[in-house]
Amino acid sequence: MTDTLHIFAVTVAPDLRHTHLTRAEGLAPDLPPLTDWLGAEVDTGEIELFPVRDLGDMALSDYITMAFAPEAIPPQAQRKINALKGHVLLVPERALSEEPAPGKQATLIASVPLASADHVAELPKADVLTMPHPAPTLRPAPKRRGSLIWVLGALAVLALIVLILVT
Repeated sequence: MTDTLHIFAVTVAPDLRHTHLTRAEGLAPDLPPLTDWLGAEVDTGEIELFPVRDLGDMALSDYITMAFAPEAIPPQAQRKINALKGHVLLVPERALSEEPAPGKQATLIASVPLASADHVAELPKADVLTMPHPAPTLRPAPKRRGSLIWVLGALAVLALIVLILVT
């Protein structure tokens, strides 16, 4: 399934911003009649409408690439997109009830395919393997009780020699 991003130049310049960021901040501006503008019902939770100047030095095509991840923007469309002044309306195809038929308030500048996940690949089934046996546990080395006895015996003999020599 391929989704498309429609990029419109807005000729009626509303002084508003309706973007993913403004929605996240809880701002809900009074939107113009987008259904009339585009000739289709619009899911306003998916669109962005803002003045291009809000991007500062960033090119609109760069913003679209970062925000919507298109597969590619052809060079001719990129030039047209970057030449936009005023307000821009970005509408993913999934936000429309049908193919757009823009009126005089919105001019279609470009439509670019959006990248989408490829869920059609068939992966080979993995071989079922038996669970490996746990590694044998190492037993602690036995304590050498004999060496402790030898050390104590040697100390006792030394103490006895020292006692004899001192007396």
